[in-house]
Amino acid sequence: MQISLEGKVSLVTGASRGIGLAVVKAFSEAGATVVASARKISEELAELANTGHVFPVAANAVTAEGAKHLANEVKSRFGKLDILVNNIGAAELRRGVGFLEITDEDWREMVEINLMSVVRVTRTVLPLLLIQGGTIVNISTMNAMMPAPPIPAYSAVKAAVTNLSKSLAEEFGPKGIRVNVVAPGPTRTAMWEGVPGDLNELAASFGITLGRFAEPEEVAHLVVFLASDRAAMITGANYVIDGGLVKTIH
Repeated sequence: MQISLEGKVSLVTGASRGIGLAVVKAFSEAGATVVASARKISEELAELANTGHVFPVAANAVTAEGAKHLANEVKSRFGKLDILVNNIGAAELRRGVGFLEITDEDWREMVEINLMSVVRVTRTVLPLLLIQGGTIVNISTMNAMMPAPPIPAYSAVKAAVTNLSKSLAEEFGPKGIRVNVVAPGPTRTAMWEGVPGDLNELAASFGITLGRFAEPEEVAHLVVFLASDRAAMITGANYVIDGGLVKTIH
């Protein structure tokens, strides 16, 4: 199935590496113009700018100021927006601590990074999306449905992102904006670097049916589909891409 994003203007947050970087590359290859946001522009992202389709913007989109800066960049360069991908996310910085060890500050940090980044960026760019309609894809996690004890705050806050996405889909669907969620399982990104042992063995120990981690490009392909006109009848949906790790019907 040929998927084209020709003529589409997109904004991707958390674009410097991992899933975000893969989405930027996939969007560019599909013909979209991509405003790629990151706190620090990575070498890989800077290289993609040479394609002429990618415009990196250094901004902390977690903050209200950073989100406003992104909206201004999109508006001044292109005057419209067709696709928003909210990809910013981070698990507990002190991984593996129990619920009783998670402080209020830890909770606030998880809410700011994982939820308020979505709220602030979406709120600032919605006027641009409403000009002629568009689509939003929010990157959540399968842990929003199958919480993991080592990362309870991350799991809980990402569940809020999924819930918010459903609300946005309901409110703005009649105005021409589709909103969907992509919920990856363990994915071969930098966060797993340095983990002892083979990732395939780790995948088996996690209970991933397909026996391996996802590749960032595989997640990006799903995002491209949901952002495209091929998914014109899909909104308010939550797409899990985890190799069969979540065993329940959802």
